[in-house]
Amino acid sequence: MKTKLILIAVPMLFGAPALLAAEGNEAMEVSGSIGLDVLYLNEGGETVDAAKLNEYRDLSTDWSDFTGGGAHFELKGRGSDHYFDAFGENINRDDQYLDLKGGSYTRYKYQLYQNKIIHNWAFDALTPYNGVGTDTLTAPLPFNVDPATWNPYDLSQQREDIGGMFELSNNSPWYVRVDANQVTDEGLKLIAGSNGTSPGNGFIDKPFQIDTKTQNFAVEGGYASTKGQLSVSAMYSKFSNENDLLRWTNPYFNGLDTTTLAADSDYYKIGVNGVLKQLPVDSTLAGRLTYSKTSNDIPILTNILSTASANPATNPDQPTFDGDVAHTTASLSLHSNFSKALDSRVYWNYFKKDNDSPHITFSGLTGTGLDCGGGVCTTETLSYDKNNGGLDFGYRINPDNRLILGYDYLHLERDRIDFDDTVDHKASVEYRNTSLDALSARFKYQYLQRRSNFLEANAGTGPADPEYLNRYVARFDASNVDQNLVKLVLDATPAKHLDLGLEAIYKKNDFRDTVLGRTADEREELYLSVGYGDIRKLRVMVFADAEFVQYDSYHRNISTLAAVDAYDPYAPPTNTNYNWAATNEDESYSVGLGLDWVPAERWKTNASFIWQRTEGVVDFAVQPGAVPAVPAVPINASDNTEKWSLNLKGIYQLTKAWELTGGYSYEKYRFDDIAYDGYRYVIPGSTVPANSYLSGASAFPDYTVHIVYLSGTFKF
Repeated sequence: MKTKLILIAVPMLFGAPALLAAEGNEAMEVSGSIGLDVLYLNEGGETVDAAKLNEYRDLSTDWSDFTGGGAHFELKGRGSDHYFDAFGENINRDDQYLDLKGGSYTRYKYQLYQNKIIHNWAFDALTPYNGVGTDTLTAPLPFNVDPATWNPYDLSQQREDIGGMFELSNNSPWYVRVDANQVTDEGLKLIAGSNGTSPGNGFIDKPFQIDTKTQNFAVEGGYASTKGQLSVSAMYSKFSNENDLLRWTNPYFNGLDTTTLAADSDYYKIGVNGVLKQLPVDSTLAGRLTYSKTSNDIPILTNILSTASANPATNPDQPTFDGDVAHTTASLSLHSNFSKALDSRVYWNYFKKDNDSPHITFSGLTGTGLDCGGGVCTTETLSYDKNNGGLDFGYRINPDNRLILGYDYLHLERDRIDFDDTVDHKASVEYRNTSLDALSARFKYQYLQRRSNFLEANAGTGPADPEYLNRYVARFDASNVDQNLVKLVLDATPAKHLDLGLEAIYKKNDFRDTVLGRTADEREELYLSVGYGDIRKLRVMVFADAEFVQYDSYHRNISTLAAVDAYDPYAPPTNTNYNWAATNEDESYSVGLGLDWVPAERWKTNASFIWQRTEGVVDFAVQPGAVPAVPAVPINASDNTEKWSLNLKGIYQLTKAWELTGGYSYEKYRFDDIAYDGYRYVIPGSTVPANSYLSGASAFPDYTVHIVYLSGTFKF
């Protein structure tokens, strides 16, 4: 597949200039470069799974299947009437990129491209299932608990985007543009779920096949002049999936279970954009209006598995789910310059989501263990309206000092069960100073106030009713909050060839009226950079970054469900029903050093070193008066990572036409998380069917690698 694609793409890129030259009957000057790349890897012995090393890149070095090398090129053609630019990198690899742009000055332009990206999650993952890569995963019952006998597979996804564009104006203010592309995804991804009605019945990792295609087509036409611009556009997109369902052996129910995957869908969008210039007080008015709709038609599964029956009916009130979601957007923005000292921007944005998908009622679940509160189950949909407006005023006190005042208003109405109406008020002040030749400064303060209408203040009949707890649960995305944000940016050049930079950010959210949920969070960031030297001779760059994030939350543990005050967070604590608090702290650090050195006329060298570290800690506190059977122990290893990267690169100009590039890279990555301590493929349950079966994905990300590369480039 790779070789075939290259044989098609490369002649296309090299042949296009000749066709243009022949069509325009002109002499075109072509320049550029073409080269070959060779790569060598030496992985450390502690590298168990190299998927993290290759997560978003292809470092293959196996010459037996022609993946040990690659190629690159860059071409530029300029004529009196036509032009083109062609670029390609990582040719013959899974992260290959090809791009061809060109056209005729003032008449038309075009683009053809191919963009591939690989995403690797795990190499040699394991599963007790047979049929990996198909729509049915089967395994003999009971499941084999010896991973040494399981089937290996690679958890990897390959995405390819191929497309093009053509725009015609023909020396006029009118234009028309056509875009088309196709995105394909192939490979294996992982899905996990409960074997029974909850993870307490065991859960299992299931690899499912990816074979999807998204085809997009868009057309746009408009008029542009010095006084304004108007355009109308339309787009159609079709998503198709060759695997809508995954069937898999469920060891808890002793039969085949079904998981629904992404369904086929259609999407279309129309839009109008306009800009008016040269208005009074040197104003510019811009506006945009769009309407889009996504729809699909999905058969509804009519049976489930349960302990009550091998295949009980769900009895949906209609046979298909006819998805219908529409989005409408509108925006206006007016920018005015009243004088050299005073300017303003007034804006309004509107966003509306209408979810007209049906509410499906399932009436056959009673007694199966999957009913909803002992009765029927009905699907939920979400629709909302959002209005956002604001204004900014900028005042230039003098040529070196500028003050900007801003206000932003947001009103969100949604059909959600807990919060249906939210209003945000945001005010900001920013000061910019450039009065010193060697220093520029920017300071900004912002205050946000969010207030929402809470709908569940009277939920439940009393403290013994599970619904009663919803009176006190506030989800942080919509709960009342006061936010303070401060940002400072400094850039200095105190001496020739010396650059200094500083950026500091502080943000704090105080969630008001929240009993259970997130109560506060805080973020701090500091970035420092220093650069010194002449880029034509020797220049050194150093940076350091530190970020700190803390989330505070309050929760309730309920083990004795029958207690008369079980769902009241203000009830006296017991050893089984009590409140508890959590504090999540995440810290990240990075330090970098870069060097550019030109030791001789034909030599260029670069070097860089980057160290990165993240640390996560979760601390717990139990409500005074409660002594739980399992004490609250802090988690000191929550997504702790550390990475070292060293890169050395040298470029030597052999002749005017030939250039050699060689380099060495060293990477070391370490991961520490309590969730993966003592990792096991099989987690025993109280009974054999309640066992959990894992794949090994993300369990062994540590790697050490030495990379040596050599590239030869011919310039013309």
